[in-house]
Amino acid sequence: MPRLSTILLGLADGPAERVSFDDILTALSDRSFGALLILFAALNLLPLPPGSSTIFGIPLVLLSIQMLIGFKKPWFPAFLRRKSMRSATYRKAIARLEPILMKFERLARPRYWLVPQMIAERIVSIVALFMSLIVLLPIPLINQIPALSIVLLSIGLGERDGVWLGTGLLVAALAAGIAIGLGASLGLAALQIFG
Repeated sequence: MPRLSTILLGLADGPAERVSFDDILTALSDRSFGALLILFAALNLLPLPPGSSTIFGIPLVLLSIQMLIGFKKPWFPAFLRRKSMRSATYRKAIARLEPILMKFERLARPRYWLVPQMIAERIVSIVALFMSLIVLLPIPLINQIPALSIVLLSIGLGERDGVWLGTGLLVAALAAGIAIGLGASLGLAALQIFG
């Protein structure tokens, strides 16, 4: 099966003037939820304008919930599937994303897989949901760590790589700790100001 980076690059080379979300879903039709989780999470690893993390975080939340419930295929509302961007813009984004994806893909391989696939999927979907909610927060610089954890977890699940899966869980714990610490600090600051 072609790598995710290969599929996305192939779509970038198409003749169409615009690339829609539906085009991406069609290109990834034979892939798992993991491929879409990797794509939307990896976009949050790029330096993007403020507010982009919230835009890319919404599909992550939807995917995580559907995966947790047990959907066989990803579902998105029609208005979201119709969203598109200029092909030139898509090519620039994929060109920046390609080196990141290729590094992860080269290093991942089946190893140290200690849990049944169904249990691993349930763990990844629950952790990815919590990480997606952190990604949604419109706070600069805290979105990349949870996004990285989703990428690692999804690659680990797809490749049955226990090393990536374990690393993804550790990064998720770090992201949760930072989010909790930030929330506590903001709460204390609010109490001092308004208390």
